[in-house]
Amino acid sequence: MSVEDLLGQIEDLLDEGKPALMSSGKVRVDSEAIRRIIDEIKLIMPEEVRQARKIASERKEILEKAQAVAAARIKQGELQANQMVEEHEITKAAQQNAAQIISEARGQSADIIEKAKASSAEIINNAQKWAGDLRTSASNFVESVMNESESILTKSMEDFAVSLNKVRAVNQQLHGSAAKKAENE
Repeated sequence: MSVEDLLGQIEDLLDEGKPALMSSGKVRVDSEAIRRIIDEIKLIMPEEVRQARKIASERKEILEKAQAVAAARIKQGELQANQMVEEHEITKAAQQNAAQIISEARGQSADIIEKAKASSAEIINNAQKWAGDLRTSASNFVESVMNESESILTKSMEDFAVSLNKVRAVNQQLHGSAAKKAENE
């Protein structure tokens, strides 16, 4: 049991105590129970004090170790910083090389773009010429179909007129024969 638990028991005994007659704030408690709890606290207290001293000692050792580790890391950081300064020159040369490569790549891409533009312009011109030729051919074809259709229609109208005249002539002959027959009768 811990000191805090035992102190809690004392508080419980005080809370359970009966008020003393004719005095305000005073209570009657079981003094034997409180003495037993105090004896237990005396037995436990030296152990807790020893543990606290041990913890304090361990804390000091931990701090000393942490300071030693920190010093070692600082030294290591300084060494790394020196290495980085040396490597900076290598990095700078690599960056210059990369800039040159990027510049060359941009020049090559500009050439490729110009060639692609020229090629696409040529393709567009050819397509426009082909479309123009196609329109002309289509227009000529439509005009020839229209002319041929007009010729066929004119011929058909003429044939129709001839046939109509023949039908009228036959009709007149039939009416004329029927009238002669009726006269004769």
